[in-house]
Amino acid sequence: MRRNYISPEFTYNGQYGTMNMIEETSFFGSKMLYIQNYISVDNQNIVYYQNSNNEQVNFSIEKNSSPIVYSSFSDKQKNHTIIIDLTQSSAQKNYNTKWLVTIDLKTILSNFLFATLKQSRTFNGITNNMTIYNNINASINEYISKNILNRYEFSSIDFYVQYQSFVQNGSLRYNNSFIELNDSTYLIKQLQSTLNQSGGSITINFNQSQDSASYNFNYYFNLYFKRI
Repeated sequence: MRRNYISPEFTYNGQYGTMNMIEETSFFGSKMLYIQNYISVDNQNIVYYQNSNNEQVNFSIEKNSSPIVYSSFSDKQKNHTIIIDLTQSSAQKNYNTKWLVTIDLKTILSNFLFATLKQSRTFNGITNNMTIYNNINASINEYISKNILNRYEFSSIDFYVQYQSFVQNGSLRYNNSFIELNDSTYLIKQLQSTLNQSGGSITINFNQSQDSASYNFNYYFNLYFKRI
């Protein structure tokens, strides 16, 4: 009997390819996810369906359950901060107050991409047990982080400001509100901004043009990214 020299203590077990979410290139080519050249995160809602385990395996059944709605407004509201610039003088703070708005670009873009992949059912048929974390959502987020985010860069921002008299409407000084604004009348034409070194966040610096002793403001922003 001829020996095959394969040691009996070693066996080969098949593994799902989705155990590794990092795209690996090879000489023979690899799968490629189609992505848009430009992404606008403005005021859209993205609706998708899944089962109770966050899996997408049967749309005919899942469409009868409650839809999952991604709100770009809520995402932007959650992932930014606005504060008074502490380096300004008391005189400036009392009249033309300087504000700093810091926006978490990476998180917003990642959340937007996640909802887009879910809506497109890109990972349709993949169940939790087919992923390394036994969690399809965690694996999708890893896929985005490892393969998609580095293919985009921040392009521009539209920043809107609408002043209102808090003396007349009964609101409080320095009490500004994030609301949906897309009227070009309120668009700030000249905007000073600083992108952090990694490109993951941006800080907007602007001076209140209406006297802050009488006016607070509503504000809003849209974000734009481009493929590199």
